Amino acid sequence: MMMRRAPREYFASFLSVLLLWGGLSALLSGSAPGASTGEGDEVGPGFDSITEEEIQAHVKFLADPRMEGRDTPSEGQARAAVYLLEHYTKAKLEYPQDSQLVIKENGEGGPDVEATGGSFYRPFRRELEAPDERGCSLSVERKGERVEFKFGTDFVPIQRANGTAEAELVFVGFGIDSSKEKYNDFKSQRVKDRIVLLFEGEPRHQKKFDGEEVSHAASLYGKLASLKEQEVAGVLLVRRPASNEEENSDNLLDYRYGYATFLGENIRGPKRPAKVPPTLNISMDCASALLGLDAQKLAVGMDKAGRPKKLKLKDVKVTMGAATVRKPVRHDNLLGVLPGSDPELAKEYVLLGAHYDHIGVGPAGRVGCGANDNGSGCAAFLEVLEALAQSPPRRSILFANFCGEEIGLIGSRELAKDLPVPKEDIVCMVNLDMIGFGDEKEVAVLGVKRNPKLESVLERAKAVKKTGLKSVVTGKGEDLWQRSDHYSFHEVGLPVLFFFEGLPISADKDYHTWRDTPDKVNYPKVTNTARMVYNTVWILANDEQRPPAPRD
Repeated sequence: MMMRRAPREYFASFLSVLLLWGGLSALLSGSAPGASTGEGDEVGPGFDSITEEEIQAHVKFLADPRMEGRDTPSEGQARAAVYLLEHYTKAKLEYPQDSQLVIKENGEGGPDVEATGGSFYRPFRRELEAPDERGCSLSVERKGERVEFKFGTDFVPIQRANGTAEAELVFVGFGIDSSKEKYNDFKSQRVKDRIVLLFEGEPRHQKKFDGEEVSHAASLYGKLASLKEQEVAGVLLVRRPASNEEENSDNLLDYRYGYATFLGENIRGPKRPAKVPPTLNISMDCASALLGLDAQKLAVGMDKAGRPKKLKLKDVKVTMGAATVRKPVRHDNLLGVLPGSDPELAKEYVLLGAHYDHIGVGPAGRVGCGANDNGSGCAAFLEVLEALAQSPPRRSILFANFCGEEIGLIGSRELAKDLPVPKEDIVCMVNLDMIGFGDEKEVAVLGVKRNPKLESVLERAKAVKKTGLKSVVTGKGEDLWQRSDHYSFHEVGLPVLFFFEGLPISADKDYHTWRDTPDKVNYPKVTNTARMVYNTVWILANDEQRPPAPRD
């Protein structure tokens, strides 16, 4: 609505009063949250830098099966952190003023880091069952020659599968005995009091074992229960690459702090036995050295044949030790700052966040890639980061990537209780989580119900420059309100907006399954949403006034 004009003399007098009170800019700009500026809303030049091609590249990297589902914590997640922080650095973000100096650490759930004067890493610790290297060992003796293998490269323990063993080595294929499939890796094999070597999962055969799906015969838990009953002395489980075409060296041999549960598979699947034989995960190269042949070729041959394979191993004696212990383990949130362009408003912040973890690997060896959850949110996050860095808005921007969203919002809760700036200086928190499924012209946004003033901010963001979105759904999705990282900041009293793919979540049949892969992501939708988020953050970071505190 246009402002009604007054006579010149009255207007001049009125203008002087307003200047004394510092209110002219607020009146003319309509600076209450949701009002447009006097000259109309505009967005910065970075808008046009948000491209579908770059978003697709980000998702493909973060959701590559070799990242092993970015579980919290894991080496795959650490690699994802390095990738994200390369873009922080490229955008010339600054360290938070309260940044902790991260001292070089090894094997504590994060990368080796050395920083002087600050860091983008914002670590915290949580007690978990972790490897105890002092109790872990693996060696083989063959024809009088002894070979020692290296912890962390050749082998890692499996959680709570502790103990030692010294015995002859027996190869038992995939460790499966299935009458349904007429398949038995143990036929005519003596395994009692032996150390058995087996591949994880099951033969990747087109017809047997449910084809593309994974049967319960592949479950680590079921195998360990069976091997316990057969009284084996120890277990060496060979980690396989996600694809037979991949190079072994590109895959991780990472200790798994837990195993993923995929929706639809958690009801019928075998449970973890209470006590199991001492067990080590070993690399494919380690398996080759133990067996005296190319283990990768052996596994692929068994995949194609769909039949057990017996090996004659003479006088191959293995000594092994597996140990885990409960101790504090490092977890990494990531945090960077883009200083604002206005000397006064730069003391205030908009917080943009996206979690970079996912659920990891299932007990059958299936990887939960997490392309949509939350590769899509991280990809949009990086594009908005790049766009804002080209021409910073008036307020500063805090960019945060959270770990541990999938295990109870633990990363965002740690940051919310240890903010890098006073809580009162944060204008709004904007969260990106799962924006890659459904109608590419629609997005759901939660948070307006608790802060109705944000509705008009979204309306302006949609109108200021075409994003490709036709519908912005607000006021719905209460079942999701407490299920993503925005809620951690709502709990401490901050206004929040949560951008989500669409409602209901049950429409996304790939959610929390191994099928959440890069080829399933709707990239035009992610791109449209990223542009909408850019516009939203731009408005929040440039308006004179700010949204009020949420209702509850």
